[in-house]
Amino acid sequence: MLSLSISADYLLIPVKNGAPRRLLTLFPASDREHKLYELEVPLAACAGEADWVVPFPVKKHRGETLLLCGPVPDEALAAVAQGNERPPAAPDRPLLHYAPENGWMNDPNGLVRLADGSLQMCYQFHPFGLEWGPMHWGSARSRDLLHWETGDIVLFPDELGTVFSGGGFRDGKGDAGYGPGALLCYYTSAGGTDAPWSRDGVFTQRLAVSRDGGRTLEKRPGLLLPNLAEGNRDPKVFYHEESGAYVMALYLSGNDFGVFRSPDLVHWEQTQQLTLPELWECPDLFRLTAEDGTEKWIFWAADGYYFAGSFDGFRFTPEQPMRRAYANKVPYAAQTAANEAGRVLSVAWLRLPNAGRHYTGVMAVPAELALARDAEGWAVRVRPCRELLGALRPIGGSRAPASPWALRGTLPAGSGRAVFTFPGGRLTLDPATGTGELAGEGELPPAAFSLPKDAPADFLLTADCAVFELYAANGAVYAAMENVSPVLAGDVRAEGGEAGLFSL
Repeated sequence: MLSLSISADYLLIPVKNGAPRRLLTLFPASDREHKLYELEVPLAACAGEADWVVPFPVKKHRGETLLLCGPVPDEALAAVAQGNERPPAAPDRPLLHYAPENGWMNDPNGLVRLADGSLQMCYQFHPFGLEWGPMHWGSARSRDLLHWETGDIVLFPDELGTVFSGGGFRDGKGDAGYGPGALLCYYTSAGGTDAPWSRDGVFTQRLAVSRDGGRTLEKRPGLLLPNLAEGNRDPKVFYHEESGAYVMALYLSGNDFGVFRSPDLVHWEQTQQLTLPELWECPDLFRLTAEDGTEKWIFWAADGYYFAGSFDGFRFTPEQPMRRAYANKVPYAAQTAANEAGRVLSVAWLRLPNAGRHYTGVMAVPAELALARDAEGWAVRVRPCRELLGALRPIGGSRAPASPWALRGTLPAGSGRAVFTFPGGRLTLDPATGTGELAGEGELPPAAFSLPKDAPADFLLTADCAVFELYAANGAVYAAMENVSPVLAGDVRAEGGEAGLFSL
């Protein structure tokens, strides 16, 4: 047991990847029956042996004495230090695509446009390992959607469960009772997972509130929704103007989902249970408007599968068969931003292999979703956000720079096969046959896709450390691919087509 008189913002916990996980607990010295935190840590024997150091936020405990306990010698516990600065992040993180400083990341959570104009993004986070583990919420924010500031961990596992996915909403009118502009984060307490503290629990829906613009979150007592089905999770909330109520989409189990309504963002009543074949977890429900003014509601789930239909504030009605927005299985668990005016902005988790880095998981650059009609009906289009397009700067020649870059062009309708080869990958487009492929040099299979026949094939490929992203055919094609090349700089070779290089 180690006694810590808290005098800094962080406990600096050294992690040795691959070391045995030890269950560490933190108690207030004044009440040894009141557990504050439970951490599963492959603890390094000393700071010098650490692969990375986790800045565990304890600012709110300044002036208190905490007891750190665990089944390790006191000299190992003594490797935990205090500090006011965040330790250095992994050196090989992408510059445009958000990645955690270290550790494991998956689903985006609580994606909200804040009152100061920045975009707040939380995410599923295991700070003590490169694999999925007891889930926390990490946090980050951006003003331009291309550069991100990493924040502190804002939600922690407790006796009710680890912290699974959910959404956020900025309560501009103060309907929830926490004041106008309070940030509300809806999350799943995942009791019954492997975390010892909550092993006997169930999945329930709960609320955390921020009054400091998302820098910190405070869990509110009590339930929003009890356990309704095995594994029910991932609440996503928005305001439905026409019916004058707040709406929540919630995953229940299997292919079943629930729709709930609330007058005040706190008290919820179920208005629909629906079964959507092929869809599961991470639901989202949003409206898109086509260029001709047609409006459709989209019920979306984790794999990028969706149904287009209608929604009256109480019930969603599918109007055509299920479709998929993605060309491969790398993008997952996308969430649209709450309080975003004038567009539907979506961020997906990119399920990339680790490839020897000190972090696992990358977020896509936020994309703008649009609605278009094709031969099969209404379709979601995934297009580059305007911030990304506005950052493109032309480069002369055919040599890509060492910083993030983009390849952009349009192949004429009916033109033959064009192959673009670049450090770490290859893009093939064939408008004549209506086919294409994005391939990397890592372990992921190539992403094969269809292009609209008898139409020009426009495309934008972005290259960043760890990841390529492709948008093509005016958003009809979206794919992401692992980039294992240690450098971005190199020659871009084109066969059968032309494209321009741009810096980012």
